[in-house]
Amino acid sequence: METRQLRYFLAVADSLHFRHAAEILHLSQPSLSQQIHQLEEALGVQLFERNKRNVRLTAAGQTLAEHARTILRSIGEAEQAARQADAGLTGQLSISFVSTAMAGILPQAMRQLRDQFPGVELAFHECDPKTQTDLLLEERVDIGFMHALLGESQLVSRVAQRDRLIAAVPVDLAPEGALDLAQFADVPSIMPSPYTAFGFYKHIWRAYELAGIAPRKSIFTNLIISAIQLVAAGHGIALVPDSFSRIQIPGVVYRELTISAPPVELLAVWRRDSRSKVLTHFLEIISAMSEPSPAPARTRKHKA
Repeated sequence: METRQLRYFLAVADSLHFRHAAEILHLSQPSLSQQIHQLEEALGVQLFERNKRNVRLTAAGQTLAEHARTILRSIGEAEQAARQADAGLTGQLSISFVSTAMAGILPQAMRQLRDQFPGVELAFHECDPKTQTDLLLEERVDIGFMHALLGESQLVSRVAQRDRLIAAVPVDLAPEGALDLAQFADVPSIMPSPYTAFGFYKHIWRAYELAGIAPRKSIFTNLIISAIQLVAAGHGIALVPDSFSRIQIPGVVYRELTISAPPVELLAVWRRDSRSKVLTHFLEIISAMSEPSPAPARTRKHKA
């Protein structure tokens, strides 16, 4: 039994007139009659009672009509679902990220993806760059957001966001203007653990190198928000991306640095061989929200 035969059968079942059904189907009446006869032979039942005046469905015909409508409707839905998936209108996008990403464009980008493609389901994984790299290579996530790509040729990256490095300072220690790190050498530096945020950790150490000092004491945290909370408690200062200045916590003020530190780059990283249309849509959103003239996608290698 073929779907074509079911459509022919339903055309006759709905009109109860072979000639009218043949006209709707753009077939000759004899050809349609032959198709119905072949279907009856294949099923071993009579589907229509016919005489010179009218055509009626048999009990078998009525039952088949009910199932045929369900079958053809399901086939239509399956075809539409396949086309939507092929166009990236449905499916899943699995995103991994470091905590700093959530203070920038990533939440807005995810919101735009949800609004533009409501049929796409999002999954999230907050983890360090090394874990993200492993998840990407194992095809367990589609895209990651991190500050350092750990030298894998199978991965490609694009700068999604650039932030200036600023200082989060306890209010009672904050200078009037920009902060000179050299004057804070004796103040503990609250920074991310090199084991969980290696790329961002390097940015902070580079800032201290440019200031010509090394902090006398370091306190390590896994999350930048935890570092800012420790600043509020008076345990030291923290260098953070300027996107975190939106987070206002009592007892903390933000200050520019007197040095000109390199910007903190947040990279979007994905597999070179990815064929995900959903990922393509998301990358287009990220590009539109990034700088006006972003650098082209490229493989970036960083030594761990």
